[in-house]
Amino acid sequence: MKNKKKVITGCALALALSAATMTSFAAAAYKTPAEAVSGITGKTLDEVTTERKAGKSYGSIASEAGKLGEFQQAVADIHEDRLNEAVADGTLTREQADAQLAAIRERQAACDGNGTGAGCGTGGCTGNGMGYHHRGNGNGLGYRNN
Repeated sequence: MKNKKKVITGCALALALSAATMTSFAAAAYKTPAEAVSGITGKTLDEVTTERKAGKSYGSIASEAGKLGEFQQAVADIHEDRLNEAVADGTLTREQADAQLAAIRERQAACDGNGTGAGCGTGGCTGNGMGYHHRGNGNGLGYRNN
């Protein structure tokens, strides 16, 4: 009976650890919005790039697939990873990074994915250099995928 309890406890612990690891991996799985929208919608990077070149925003591609919320979370995770790197290398203070991440999430909440929400442009939410395409005046931590 004791062995059975140990096996069950061990399995439960392994399952919990596995779920936590998968959650961590998922958050760091994407390095760019293009990768995020591709992975979330199941489209290839080539398909996403073609749609982007045709004038669609990454947000609209995700929105059309019914995945805007997941895309916005993935983009926020990308930004959070980069902001954490900036804090680690001394480029930003923790307070600056937290303020920028809060601003990103605030702009995302107003975005409809089509560039027509408050604070959004054709490429997604912009401002302070931390939007989807970093068109604002920021600290240069971002990237631009056009």
